[in-house]
Amino acid sequence: MTDSQKSAGVADYYDRAAGNIPTFTVLNYGYSDASDASRVPSDHPERYCLALYEHTVRNTDLAGKRVLEVSCGRGGGAGFIMNEFGVADYVGVDLSDENIRIAEARAEGPRFIKGNAQSLPFDDNSFDVVINIEASHLYDDRGAFFAEVMRVLKAGGSFCYTDGCWANDNCVPDLLDAGFELIERREITANVIAALERDSARREALFEAMPEKDLIEEYKDWGGVVGYRAWTRFVNRETLYFSHLLRKP
Repeated sequence: MTDSQKSAGVADYYDRAAGNIPTFTVLNYGYSDASDASRVPSDHPERYCLALYEHTVRNTDLAGKRVLEVSCGRGGGAGFIMNEFGVADYVGVDLSDENIRIAEARAEGPRFIKGNAQSLPFDDNSFDVVINIEASHLYDDRGAFFAEVMRVLKAGGSFCYTDGCWANDNCVPDLLDAGFELIERREITANVIAALERDSARREALFEAMPEKDLIEEYKDWGGVVGYRAWTRFVNRETLYFSHLLRKP
């Protein structure tokens, strides 16, 4: 499979998922810690998914800034960050037409554009902050993505980056090769597992309600339901999850 075929396959998968499970506005595995202190209301149905956004941007000054989210999904995280952190301008980019359609219909404030993470449609030095959550493992060329983030960030700009990866995959050398300064790296696998366990019933119910019954088990594997593939890989430490705070010099 060529790189372009892989990208097309990812876009098609998320386009179809938008029709099968339109209720989700945030597509990630979530974050939970012992305190669960958060700006997200405790009764919000996607509280753990939004808490991953909150964790990802921790200690980053977003007030009055121009922010880009690469692979913004359905825009739920974009709306949360823009409204809660005083962002001046928030732009979300995603490869899926259907994700962009849902984001534009639901999120108030951010702007959304179709685009590829490895060839961002923006000028050099045009953003103060770039956010990327649980997406880079799907890219054809992660190094090319890091280079694009470096290009579009202003000098001194921040890169807030989280993703899961195979246990033997360390992205730090690629980040350093791209020119970033690593401010902080945390393994948050346990926090992601805790979020999935607390959110599993909601996820499973949404998948069970899908009209395409032959896809239910596949979506439980993909969607982090307890006892299924994604959750099992985290528990067995076949895959790990890391969050990074980085800076462009």
